[in-house]
Amino acid sequence: MNAASTSRLVSSHLAVLLALGLGSGITQAEEFGGRGVFPFASASGCPLATAAAPLSDCNRIALDDGHTRARLDSASKTLVLRNGQDYPDETVIADVLLHGRARAQNGQTVPVSLHLLISKEGQEWSTSLHAHAPVTGDLSEVQVDLYQVQADVAGKRQSLLQPDHALQVLTSPSTAARLAKQFVQVRDNRVEAARAEYADITIALGVGPAALPALRASLHVPGGHADLAKTLQGGSWTLELQALRSRLPLSVIRRDLFLFGLERVELLQPLQAEGFAKYDKLLLGAREGKGYLSYRGQRIDYPQAGAAAQAFLQDSFIGLILGAQQHDAAP
Repeated sequence: MNAASTSRLVSSHLAVLLALGLGSGITQAEEFGGRGVFPFASASGCPLATAAAPLSDCNRIALDDGHTRARLDSASKTLVLRNGQDYPDETVIADVLLHGRARAQNGQTVPVSLHLLISKEGQEWSTSLHAHAPVTGDLSEVQVDLYQVQADVAGKRQSLLQPDHALQVLTSPSTAARLAKQFVQVRDNRVEAARAEYADITIALGVGPAALPALRASLHVPGGHADLAKTLQGGSWTLELQALRSRLPLSVIRRDLFLFGLERVELLQPLQAEGFAKYDKLLLGAREGKGYLSYRGQRIDYPQAGAAAQAFLQDSFIGLILGAQQHDAAP
């Protein structure tokens, strides 16, 4: 075999490898199906990542039932959803959460998240899109993985999210989004002497002085710790949620239990069925790495406490604020 033939053969084999996605550094598309929460890599950073804990798999696809399948192509930044089920009422079937970072008005770099909620009624798809950030005000220099999200409807693609819309939501919130933020107030409960150990906020609903407290959330890390992700997996900490009113939306509570891996915990079945009563407390924590869970005064060993807390602190609006407070005050 001469040099020219060898070259053509090598080129042919290389072309086949590339076509099959087997070449070095080429990632094949991933398929997800069934009710569950599926993490995937973020190239734009994770809220709890540090030099010592360089987290990457913090983006999320959540599928709410067994009728939905998702195909993720990280190379082309495309996510395609399929669901042929007919729903009699508007029903949440999936969500997508994309993490990144941005510059706040005070010049500080802060974690941000883009949350796409996907619903169906009959065969009609609909979406709700909003941003999470631990600060108020507009953001600039946004870095987030800009995925196209599409629905496969009878063999045709319907757009659910375009990159330009994602950036607009993060950098230039609509009037409706600004009004919504005014309706949800975040009150900082920290005292100066304990800022290194505690993150503590109250969420109030309403406008101005008339806003009514709805939920108090706190994170306690004894001694303070700059590496929160590491502490959650092997240290001592407490995450506490307390309802300050009854009749918090049950659908939201149930979905959060699903998203954070808590819906099958026997201790939390009353919460799953009835929601919070006023002043109910839910605690996740650990002492020297041994996890526990407490609800309505009952406590059980819970080895998954660190994973559940990490998901809450990264993926929820409330958790993002607690994590940012703890990070800012850490030594």
